[in-house]
Amino acid sequence: MSQTLTLHRLQHTDSQTDKVRARLQVILKTLEDDADLRRAKEQAETAAAGLGSAQQALRQAEESVRAQRVKIERAESSLYGGAVHNPKELQDLQNDVASLKRYHITLEDRQIEAMQALEDAERLDQAARANMQAVTARLLQQNQSLAGERDRLLRDAEKFEAERQAIVASLPADLLARYEALRQQRRGVAVATVTDNTCAACGSGLTPALAQSVRMAGEMVFCPTCGRILYGG
Repeated sequence: MSQTLTLHRLQHTDSQTDKVRARLQVILKTLEDDADLRRAKEQAETAAAGLGSAQQALRQAEESVRAQRVKIERAESSLYGGAVHNPKELQDLQNDVASLKRYHITLEDRQIEAMQALEDAERLDQAARANMQAVTARLLQQNQSLAGERDRLLRDAEKFEAERQAIVASLPADLLARYEALRQQRRGVAVATVTDNTCAACGSGLTPALAQSVRMAGEMVFCPTCGRILYGG
């Protein structure tokens, strides 16, 4: 087997390993960082806090209405109870009752607004909780699928590593070092195939003579543009 063919096999194995590692990184990040669930929880917590505030505001509004009603009843009791006979005092009591009733209407309006705000807060809370449940269910299903894919990829990585060790054992140390250097310099691709007299990695055209040399595989040929090792298949 020619050294170029051996390097081509090594390149194929390394490229497959690179794909597996890249996918494993994505899976690991997804499993460790459930951003969607975190956002859903934050929204649910915000909605729950808003609901609590709306409930408290309604209770305060209802208490204000009740307290104002008690004041009106006391003022009317004094006005109509017969204990006050002085015309000026009676007029003052009438004015107080009228003022208390006007403010009672204002408090009732505030109570209605608080009730509407509570209804809105309840809808938001229900929607946020439903969204969090949906996101949680989706992530559980997704994570189960991703966990299975992760296990399969780890097995593939072990297989590719065993293949690599077998290939590397047949290569001279200096040639392997040159291959590794090219891999680092050329974004993981040290060996490029030749298709239609063109380097598949950089797209540069090759002279007919150079392309013929690659196909003959008698000696190692490098792309004159990108410097990668050329493989003619």
